[in-house]
Amino acid sequence: MSETWTLADHRVFAPPSGAEGTALLFGADQASLFAIDRATREVIDRWRPRGAIVLDDVPQPDREVLDALADAQLLVPSAWLRKSPRPAIDPASVPLATLVLEAAQTCNLRCTYCYAGGGSYGGEARVMRPELAARAARHLVEASGDLESVTLVLFGGEPLLNLPALKAAVLEGEAAAAARGKKLVVSITTNGTRFTPEVLDFLADHRIGVSVSIDGPPDLHDANRPYVGGKGRGSYADVVDGVARLRERTGRPPAARVTLNPDQWARIPEVFEHVLGLGFLEVGIAPTSPVSAKLLPTTEQDEALFAGFSRLAQRFVDEAGRGRVLPFSNLLDLLAKLHLGQVKGVPCGAGLGYVAMDAEGAFFLCHRFAGNGKFRIGDLNAGIDHAKARACLDEQAAPREDACSSCWARSLCAGGCHYENHQRESVLGLPQGGSCHFIRRWIELGIRTYGALRADPDHPVLAFLGRRADG
Repeated sequence: MSETWTLADHRVFAPPSGAEGTALLFGADQASLFAIDRATREVIDRWRPRGAIVLDDVPQPDREVLDALADAQLLVPSAWLRKSPRPAIDPASVPLATLVLEAAQTCNLRCTYCYAGGGSYGGEARVMRPELAARAARHLVEASGDLESVTLVLFGGEPLLNLPALKAAVLEGEAAAAARGKKLVVSITTNGTRFTPEVLDFLADHRIGVSVSIDGPPDLHDANRPYVGGKGRGSYADVVDGVARLRERTGRPPAARVTLNPDQWARIPEVFEHVLGLGFLEVGIAPTSPVSAKLLPTTEQDEALFAGFSRLAQRFVDEAGRGRVLPFSNLLDLLAKLHLGQVKGVPCGAGLGYVAMDAEGAFFLCHRFAGNGKFRIGDLNAGIDHAKARACLDEQAAPREDACSSCWARSLCAGGCHYENHQRESVLGLPQGGSCHFIRRWIELGIRTYGALRADPDHPVLAFLGRRADG
């Protein structure tokens, strides 16, 4: 009996209705992407319903097309089983690559959407002792195995409320890395209100990468990000002034992180242009996480979100046509993955080389789970509890395995953010997959955008994506 073959899981994205050009063939298992002509598409459409295909029975020229699909692993032996989107990774086998240091679990702002309870993560406000911060940085280097580079993320709350701990961590981390011939990369996420001369000198002297939270024009930012006890006084003016002084002192622009509530999503293009005009290196836009039912979007708001991202994607293509890169972080990250053909077996590195430590030295699956004992995976004294980390990951992945295994976008999503899934399902009691529809639309938008660039294999923006994908 002749071996039978089956078309692997795939999706064909046709050109817009009435438009000329090639379709895009996306392989779900390998995150592969191919431009195909009408004839190839017709062959795929003709043989897809057959299920099992005996190649010796296929007439020419269909056989030529199917052979090419086999070479691309888009036609596979029927005996092959679809692999799970979640590989069995043992956290103990993954060296520590990134440590998020929650040096100040307190904040001078009261952002309307804060998932961290005003920076304290549901507990009392507290700051990390400098000696504990130094030990944590040393632990990062010592637990990094054969890695040549490690990353220390200074986080909060507002980390610049605890400069002594930040200095201790960076100095100890630099010394420990140098002693072992490693590179220490340090970044900080800040609200941008604490750029004193001492802080600016520290950031400049240690070449710390800076990400600043800013939510757009004054009316929007100030509504989202007021000061504590400031009777509604917004922080916009202080942030803009601080960013200008940061650029002057360091010579390098920071990245911007924009967070918007559902009732603000219609303003996404305006917000992006405003923030970009302030001189940021890149602008990333994050819709608010579902920390409470009041932040759940309506259908109309979801459509506004996608419309805004679509306009920015078109702007990206227009700028690329002029040989320029639009610094829209969300799209750049997705395009870099497509360019690399990167398959995501897990949504992120949480518990797998990526760990957060709170102000008292407890380790958590990631920074967003700080304060939640269910996701506590050890401490600085005992080390990371890898068995607990694996149990947490398994519990988060299990409810989505069946749904993910049949989703064409699984290789670029892998189930989505653990924290947001937990909030949506366990805290708010909402059905699984609440954000899947948007994610699939977003990935399709990225594929179509990449296809527009890929029409010119020598496009300079592709070279930029290659450099970004390589790190």
